[in-house]
Amino acid sequence: MKLTSGYKAFCEAAEKNYPDQTKPGGNLDWAIALSSVVNAESSDRFAKPSARGWESFFHAKLFPSYSTKVGALAMTYKGLMNVKTPFDLALYTRLIWEIQPRTILELGSLQGGSGLWFADQMSILCENPGNVHSFDLNIKCIHESAKHPNLTFHEVDLSDVSTFDGDLLARLPHPWIVIDDAHVQIFSIFSYLSRFAETGDYYVFEDDPLRADREISEGLRLVEQSGFLVDTYYTDAFGTNLTCAPNAWLRKS
Repeated sequence: MKLTSGYKAFCEAAEKNYPDQTKPGGNLDWAIALSSVVNAESSDRFAKPSARGWESFFHAKLFPSYSTKVGALAMTYKGLMNVKTPFDLALYTRLIWEIQPRTILELGSLQGGSGLWFADQMSILCENPGNVHSFDLNIKCIHESAKHPNLTFHEVDLSDVSTFDGDLLARLPHPWIVIDDAHVQIFSIFSYLSRFAETGDYYVFEDDPLRADREISEGLRLVEQSGFLVDTYYTDAFGTNLTCAPNAWLRKS
């Protein structure tokens, strides 16, 4: 597969600036590998995570093989990597229109393509466009063309919540959409960010819930105890849990 200029720039930046993080199995190594290759008004729309079963997951059909997963996720936006499935891009468009967010928090910037996509979507769909704040340790991998007046990248070690600027978070207007696509201590970060959440805010865990293991099950119990409910419109819009965030489109009640 021929590299686009965006892919190539990301790979070169990752290998130059973060050689210790491009080892096999790491998030940057995984990202570099990509370059080669319901009714909304229903009364039962919102459900407790504990009431949702794992047996109905469609992720085996969504990602039947590694090659299909790479093909589905190796999406680009304005030439930059935007690692989202077509299903989830459509769902995020609907969510932005529905709740008119004033703030989107993205955990995991990668090359900056998804942050740019979110900023553009807010500019188009929101009557009063807010801002996108994208957090990552590896900000030197962000492409120079990932620029938008409503998009800011922050250098934060997501394995250490103390590196977040709590004063900034306290000032950011609501509603929020928080998208965790970093896969780093996701429930520790949730515990921290949920302190700032208000009724109507959304929190989306991408990819990790596909594992449906004990860690995820226990983590979603924490989510439920924090007052978040699964929005089944978004988890089931294309079929039960046909999303990269099964049981993990969550709304603060």
